[in-house]
Amino acid sequence: MLREGLEPIEISTRIRTVLARNGPERCSKRILDGAGAFSARVLCLGKAAPALAKAAEKAFPGVGGLVYGTTKAPVPRSFRALWGDHPLPTSRNLENTGMVRKWLRESRGRLLVCLSGGTSALIVEPAGDWPLEAKRELTITLFKSGASIREVNTVRSRLSLVKAGGLLADVGESEVVTAIWSDVGPRDAMLTGSGPTIPWSGGESAEEILSRYHIEAPLPLPPRRPRIPAPNARWFLLSDAIRFRRLVADEFRILGPKVVETAVPEGIGARELAARIVEKVSRTRGSCFLVGVGEATVPGGDFSGCGGRCSHLVAETALAVLNSDFGFKWAFAAVATDGVDGSAGGGAFTGSNCVPEKERLIQAVESFETAGLWRDAGTLLPRRPTGNNLRDAWVFFRGAARP
Repeated sequence: MLREGLEPIEISTRIRTVLARNGPERCSKRILDGAGAFSARVLCLGKAAPALAKAAEKAFPGVGGLVYGTTKAPVPRSFRALWGDHPLPTSRNLENTGMVRKWLRESRGRLLVCLSGGTSALIVEPAGDWPLEAKRELTITLFKSGASIREVNTVRSRLSLVKAGGLLADVGESEVVTAIWSDVGPRDAMLTGSGPTIPWSGGESAEEILSRYHIEAPLPLPPRRPRIPAPNARWFLLSDAIRFRRLVADEFRILGPKVVETAVPEGIGARELAARIVEKVSRTRGSCFLVGVGEATVPGGDFSGCGGRCSHLVAETALAVLNSDFGFKWAFAAVATDGVDGSAGGGAFTGSNCVPEKERLIQAVESFETAGLWRDAGTLLPRRPTGNNLRDAWVFFRGAARP
């Protein structure tokens, strides 16, 4: 059972423990159950590509394949490996995409694609006359404007020959099964990595999205690409942010206080999310944990200085507490499940016994230098790629009333 107080670092430690126990390398049975009896070749893409390759090889011993990931890591001996740049596409990624397409055209048989977050930057081939640099700058502008991942990927796909099912053109008539290790919820799982082997539609046009954020494209948008027929293609879900949230909630239930899981609306700003967190725990009776998984946007911040979504959310939440009549002991931590939070750190934590002064918090938030804030406070989590990616996870603990 939980003692009277809870150190904020313990929250982050428990989140990371759940993450380690439920990594993609452990999902071989789910791959086998979803993919069927066999696969002739396997393509693993994204941040979790090396771990997914290990799971796929365990499900189908001896299968050959290709891994294309963001961070070098060991892969099965029967797999070839490519490594690209993230979070923005580069000329190396463009070259690697050509090699992936060549491998797809030259290899044969039933294809299993293990897809994870980060693929949007790795699999890149601009459509029309768009140079890679222009596409990259437009993506940066969208993120700085506070666009949601659905909106960003819709625009990305309009500018691409390989997203939203584009890679299926290189597969021919072979059966394709895509197993998704999703960094979004189950409803939007096909958006993971912009779905290069899943013909999907964002439901609105790129023009509508750019207009909403008052963004003018530097070049005319390419014509809409006809949707590729995919009679032999299907996908299934390996894991997603909602499943991970439930696992985190279970980890904190053993401590005794009430646990409340809450949704993180797509596209919500960090300041609004922080206000909702503090309001919700203030209205909950007794000690409690509030658990959420999702990435709040940070309009205006590209974190070219020192910070990320997690460190920014922790700062905004601390400010929301200090700006309210909050009479309880508290602790809060936000963890980047891929281990990389923006330009520095892997997340951060704070609480009633270690919160910085209000003016220092405001300064860090306004300058998007929140990682430096938490580094100075000694509460910045180290930057360490995990080989996983299930969105940001955070937990707020509200303890007893202060004397």
